[in-house]
Amino acid sequence: MPVFKRLLGYFDQKRYLFGAAAGLTIGAVVGTLIAPVLVGQTIDQLLGRGQVDFARLDQDLLLLLGLYLASNLFLWLATWFSNTVAYAGVNQIRRQLFTKIGSLPLRFFDSNPHGDVTSRFVNDVEVISDGVLQGLLTTLQAIFTIIGAIIIMVRLDWVMALMVLITAPLSFITTRVITTRSQGYFKEQADDLGTLNGYVEETISGLKIAQAFQQEEPSRAHFEALNQQLYQTGFKSQFISSFANPSARAINNIMYAIIGMVGGLRVIGGQISVGEISSFLIFATIFGKPFSDFTSLTSQFQSAYASAKRIFKIIDLTAEIPDPTPAQQIDHVQGAVAFHHVAFSYEPTQRLITDLSLQVRPGQQVAIVGQTGAGKTTLVNLLMRFYDVTAGQITLDGVDIRQLTRQNLRQQFGLVLQDTWLFAGTIRENIAFGKPEATLAEIKQVAAESGVAEFIEQLPRGYETPLQAATDSLSVGQRQLLTIARVMLANPPMLILDEATSNIDTYTEAKIQQAFNKLTAGRTSFVIAHRLSTIRQADLILVMDHGQVIEQGTHQELLAAQGYYAQLYQSQFAPA
Repeated sequence: MPVFKRLLGYFDQKRYLFGAAAGLTIGAVVGTLIAPVLVGQTIDQLLGRGQVDFARLDQDLLLLLGLYLASNLFLWLATWFSNTVAYAGVNQIRRQLFTKIGSLPLRFFDSNPHGDVTSRFVNDVEVISDGVLQGLLTTLQAIFTIIGAIIIMVRLDWVMALMVLITAPLSFITTRVITTRSQGYFKEQADDLGTLNGYVEETISGLKIAQAFQQEEPSRAHFEALNQQLYQTGFKSQFISSFANPSARAINNIMYAIIGMVGGLRVIGGQISVGEISSFLIFATIFGKPFSDFTSLTSQFQSAYASAKRIFKIIDLTAEIPDPTPAQQIDHVQGAVAFHHVAFSYEPTQRLITDLSLQVRPGQQVAIVGQTGAGKTTLVNLLMRFYDVTAGQITLDGVDIRQLTRQNLRQQFGLVLQDTWLFAGTIRENIAFGKPEATLAEIKQVAAESGVAEFIEQLPRGYETPLQAATDSLSVGQRQLLTIARVMLANPPMLILDEATSNIDTYTEAKIQQAFNKLTAGRTSFVIAHRLSTIRQADLILVMDHGQVIEQGTHQELLAAQGYYAQLYQSQFAPA
């Protein structure tokens, strides 16, 4: 199968260990196959009372002990090597998947549940790991065992060997029919698991809202429906695949009984000895075991196959438009930004921005206002190249931003969003995220300027207080203050503030505004705001509606124009 062939490519890097495991497995199988022959020869020495060569018997028993010890040692070493190969391959898959996720455009994360993406990265990779760990060595051992057992059985008695070989295709065909039927259910199971994980993550992150709107019961009912769907597909896949192992065992047991009867008749007829029939019965069991192992591994192989398809689906996605080669480099930004006849749409049939042209001079503070959905955040997304323009171009200091690497472009901006993001680490590490080499004195300075120092110093461990991402006890406003301090510490050449003070009280906002005024002095900055009181000192205010700039000017100029901005301002500050 192409999927399995591609999956095996990840394990090619450790093929020398795989070769060693194969060699050791052959050694273990050889020991396992020689032992039954020796058992048969030993039985034939038991001729009767007083006719046993105990010295020879002791030698055979010691040889048997040595064979079994050596076989198990070889098998242990082969397991170690094969596990090393498997973990190395899975590690490579994880790295490639993580790298791919980091290179995907923002559009992917806007249209796919985060829980489903996480499920592919965690659950699906683990399923592949389990399938490979179980399958590599077992497959090798089974192939060598089948080949060796056939050779020895034919040498012992070709008639009974033929009987065993006739039943083998029947066992394989039965297993094949069952596994083909259950394969579709394993794919559905993997998809349903991703859907359930996505819903659980969504529900937990919005639990407070669900409780506020008394939606616990509907949420529970929807979860039950998804959980029941996963239960049904999981039950069907496991139930159908579970028939494979008993079916193969039943066929093998019938074969064993028939061989026992036919062998007994041939012993009576003098064609073979009692020791040979004993050896043959052992070989019949050895020969049937690989088929039973194959069937027991079928469900894991199918799960690994379904998970691999889900992972490769992400790996094969088109990444962001690659950086140009060679790319231009801006080392000292002046801050001149221009939009030249920019057009953009999230969906081909729904154009958001049609023909936007805009000139921002170095050092200007540009405020962007407008109704929800007017295109304010889209403007920032285009400027940061989270999305690329459909037509036109955006320039920074006269250079098309598509001619810069994303790293070079984005390091020119400090971004503060309305949605705060903190990671699991200390408060100090979170503030220093954009400048890891910052000293504690520098961190304390920006903490004081941003207004976050007051509550940090009240904590028992201060700046070394550990945070647990979104589950810590900080308020939304405190979390936002931390993100503001993070950008202030990074001290970027230009700033983008997207509702950066929306979750902060008026008193703290005034303090933050003073800090922002210091930070933005002489720097080009873009401020998206709903509270117009925070942007009255902006050098340029852009009023957007349906992706277009319908008004622009200073606060006083726009008020004097008595247009849309004036109406918006009066609606916020008109007396009751």
